[in-house]
Amino acid sequence: MDGSEQRIDLGDAVEVSGELLPQANAVQLSVVRRSGERTTLTIPAADLQRLVPLLLLLGRALPQGGSDASTQLSLVPTDSLSVGELPGGETLLAVAVGPATVGFSMPAAAAEKLGRSLLLAGSEPSTVTSVQ
Repeated sequence: MDGSEQRIDLGDAVEVSGELLPQANAVQLSVVRRSGERTTLTIPAADLQRLVPLLLLLGRALPQGGSDASTQLSLVPTDSLSVGELPGGETLLAVAVGPATVGFSMPAAAAEKLGRSLLLAGSEPSTVTSVQ
């Protein structure tokens, strides 16, 4: 990183907020550090499609830490959910979140479990169902 680049370290953030910029067709993130310094990051909508999978893949490569009781589940509202078959015989699960769509590849056995879980969740709304 050269001297003209400013590093955004979310590990040092005390607040991260975001807003839509409809005129620019972008999302703007505002990061406030412990020192009080604020950094703004603007992401064009076209780049959200690439950013979401990149963050998920990078996060997957990190060492898996044990989850503790203080870990909270972040809910992301989705616009649609699609299922299809990939050329290798795996199942494609595509989840649309705003302008971005994230595709997940899963073996047929996992898709079968997912289907059962979705049916159960639809019939028993108070029960949380997990597919692993």
